[in-house]
Amino acid sequence: MKCFIVLCVCALVEGVRLSYIHRNDKKCGVEASTNLIHRNPWLVFVEFQRKDSIIDIRCAGTLVGKRHIITAAHCVKKHRYNKLIARLGEYDTSKRKDCLLGVCADPVVRIEVETVIIHDGYNGNGYGNDIAILVLKTAAPYTDFIRPACLPNGPVDETVLLFAAGWGELTTSSHYSDVKKIIPLPLWSPAECRAVYPHTNLPEDIICAGGEKNMDTCRGDSGGPLIWIRERAELRGVTSTGYIHCGTENAPGLYTSVEYHLPWIEATIYGY
Repeated sequence: MKCFIVLCVCALVEGVRLSYIHRNDKKCGVEASTNLIHRNPWLVFVEFQRKDSIIDIRCAGTLVGKRHIITAAHCVKKHRYNKLIARLGEYDTSKRKDCLLGVCADPVVRIEVETVIIHDGYNGNGYGNDIAILVLKTAAPYTDFIRPACLPNGPVDETVLLFAAGWGELTTSSHYSDVKKIIPLPLWSPAECRAVYPHTNLPEDIICAGGEKNMDTCRGDSGGPLIWIRERAELRGVTSTGYIHCGTENAPGLYTSVEYHLPWIEATIYGY
């Protein structure tokens, strides 16, 4: 009887935990319109500060709940900073007010990061377990310009087209993009990817996508989302690293699999 009670309690706790993560707000993974200013409302600009001054480091993240952002571990492990600010609803970093095709965005919402949680298995070399969770001090408001992405629901179809986003360097220049980029990337099989990186021991948690000339994530896009658009947009990967030259034909970028790390994500978010 005692064992039965314990099992019931455990099942109840597990059910609460999973429902907390997977109930997914009605606005998760849904864009307000096809206007580019509404696209990827889960994309977060991560602002690094040192002594109250903004540092010239560029990384991104993905809002997955009112207080949780998923990003790359190397973004928050390798750089020196004393404060992180999440900029939500950002579109054009060069403008105070963003308007496009008759739609003007709300003012950018800036929320300080309270806690940084880096995956215990990350060793700092950019390969394997390159994932972290940022916990915000206050809840993010959900608007047409700020919404969470859904977490994965089942395996990805290897024939699909995925979409990355960020404000990183343009592949045709060494300049950061002021405007939020959206990059279509075909998914590669693990075998195809290993053939491109024969001298790299690619871990199991790596997704490979891209490989088309000048169509790639680049420096400054780290931590940003790799999205699969189904009925709702699902976060499938986190921009990690890639080929030495961004946008090289037949050389896909490397992304940390969110599905692979889903148990860790769920346990971590449930604890915060």
